Amino acid sequence: MEYVNYIALACSIAALGLSLIACARVGKFVSATADTDWETLANLTGDIAALKRTCQTLNNRLNGMNKATIPQEQIIQQMLQHQNVEPIHRGG
Repeated sequence: MEYVNYIALACSIAALGLSLIACARVGKFVSATADTDWETLANLTGDIAALKRTCQTLNNRLNGMNKATIPQEQIIQQMLQHQNVEPIHRGG
């Protein structure tokens, strides 16, 4: 039963070490963002929004979802050309 005590001791030491690492990371983050004010945050938010719009536009172009620039007259002519096709009758 003595090995249970050693396992508990090892787990508690590991938990202490991990908590110290977490505290160090939080302290590093706080010191890195200490000089950040609301104006800087607003600028970063605007930059992220612009990047998001640019990325969406690029994805739309790549996916072929951008607006087609076919003139209205050309669409009407194509519709008139396809009107003389007979429909397929199914049934029996």
